[in-house]
Amino acid sequence: MFEGFHRTLRGYIRSEFIREYGRLNVLAALIGVFGAFIAIAFRWMITAFQEVFFVGGSPMDNSLGMWIVVVPAIGAVFVGVIVYWFAPEVKGAGVADVMRGIVANKARFRARAPALKALASSITLGSGGAGGREGPIVQIGASFASAVGQRLKLTSTELRIMVACGAAGAIAATFNTPISGAVFALELLLLEFRTRSFIPLIISTVFATLVSRVFLGDYPTFDIAFEYRLENPYELGFYLGLGVLAGLGGVLFIKVYYRLEDAFDSVSLPLYFKPIMGALLVGAIGLFYPEVLGVGYDTVASVLNSSLETPSTPAMAMAFLAVLFVLKMLATSLTLGSGGSAGLFGPSLFLGAMLGAAFGILVNEVSPFGTAGYGAYAMVGMAAVFASTSRATLTAILMLFEMTSAYEIILPLMFACVVADAVSSLLSKETIYTAKLAKQGIEYVQDLSVNILESAKVRDAMTPDYTAVKEDTPLRKVVDMHLYTGRKGFPAVSADGRLKGVITLTDVRKAFEEDRRDALVKDVMTKRVVTVYPGETLQTAMEKMVLRKFGHLPVVDPDRPNHIVGMLDREAILDRYRSVLAEEVSEKSLQGRLME
Repeated sequence: MFEGFHRTLRGYIRSEFIREYGRLNVLAALIGVFGAFIAIAFRWMITAFQEVFFVGGSPMDNSLGMWIVVVPAIGAVFVGVIVYWFAPEVKGAGVADVMRGIVANKARFRARAPALKALASSITLGSGGAGGREGPIVQIGASFASAVGQRLKLTSTELRIMVACGAAGAIAATFNTPISGAVFALELLLLEFRTRSFIPLIISTVFATLVSRVFLGDYPTFDIAFEYRLENPYELGFYLGLGVLAGLGGVLFIKVYYRLEDAFDSVSLPLYFKPIMGALLVGAIGLFYPEVLGVGYDTVASVLNSSLETPSTPAMAMAFLAVLFVLKMLATSLTLGSGGSAGLFGPSLFLGAMLGAAFGILVNEVSPFGTAGYGAYAMVGMAAVFASTSRATLTAILMLFEMTSAYEIILPLMFACVVADAVSSLLSKETIYTAKLAKQGIEYVQDLSVNILESAKVRDAMTPDYTAVKEDTPLRKVVDMHLYTGRKGFPAVSADGRLKGVITLTDVRKAFEEDRRDALVKDVMTKRVVTVYPGETLQTAMEKMVLRKFGHLPVVDPDRPNHIVGMLDREAILDRYRSVLAEEVSEKSLQGRLME
């Protein structure tokens, strides 16, 4: 009878998890669909505002002549009003704000944030402000998912997963990159790789990409006319140099951006006026170099295909690309640092393309052996600078592959990205996203570390020499056993040793308060007992404790579920957690002494 009840209870608990996953996955699919429509609408809004501000043209056309200087400032007037009077959180880049919301606000965002962020960012980019469209889309998608989750009263953990699904779906729909959209959310937002979060993320990006392909077509973000590859093994030396430069360039971007943001923060002017100041400076740059205005993906595409109009000599072409690198960095920092609304993702790709192209021209001039065209170095540079600024290296590698469909360049791409990441890590503690959080006093550890409870088993923490009580034992005897053993929970067994329940001091105390001092263990014990197996993880055991609000779990033989082999409590799990941490600290200390 007990075995049948035990199996039923285990099936019930399992079905609870199944229902939870099922609900989250359905929500993830819906959020992915709506996230795609949001991304599509946002891109349409940028184009619409650009046609309005540039009279049916684009910054590259520059049909406005000198008036192009004031166009970004006109857009900044509207953005300043939105930021100052309606939603201060829509200023600046969006990814860092999503990170802060996950850490500080338990993934809760204001319901009006998506619409106002979309409006402010589309005006900024449509009027020529320098920035990317991906950061705002991440914030819009995440905020929308948060609003839905709050409406459905999801738990904090479920809400965090849904927010990541909103961000992942938005990225996937924007770039037609379902894999890197999910990995982006894992590396930057969730910081965990578990089934409960990974499955919803994939579902969200799949549905978002499907919707995006229906309306925007199934093609890579950048259509590359050439087939770039590693022409010679010795080329890896050049890509090593590019990785170092990308690391330095990424750190420089972080420093310049936050220095200019601090400079604007220190200016004693109304908040709504500061974006206008920054936009006027951006417009002045755009008068001579319109390539740096807006998102700039047309310029990036030209560089990748080695078709950008540059001066005739290699030296002048390199100088031109270097100037674009510096001016795009300044224009982006002025736009966002002054209070404009856009993203940092796109500018990182632009900077990487210009840096890589300039380096590629140099390599083609000095290389004693055959090497790829400068477009190949531009492609690798894009990913490497993004890896340097964000430390989301896996995202950078996968995204460039999905954005260009150029698998042949994967080896140099991987190599340069990890080198850039390493250089950036040595020179800067913070990324371009976490630096903003650090200024606000929020520590954000961007590391997919191993969950200690996932890697440890129940057998590592359980107490095998448990003390059992017979179900007909008086409660006063349980108190004596506690005083003798120091334990707070005991398995209750039948005369033949079969598990019947669990009795704890809490149960005894409640019985005494109800004046039931003469009661027996079977009268007050917890009969709907939840068990664990020695081979299950401590994470699973902890989840069972939290789900059922138990502090003690009997450990049973998988082949004989009513035969106890040990007991597990919260204190034992915490002790195991502390011991593993102590081992890691000891090993690091030893390694440090050996290095000295």
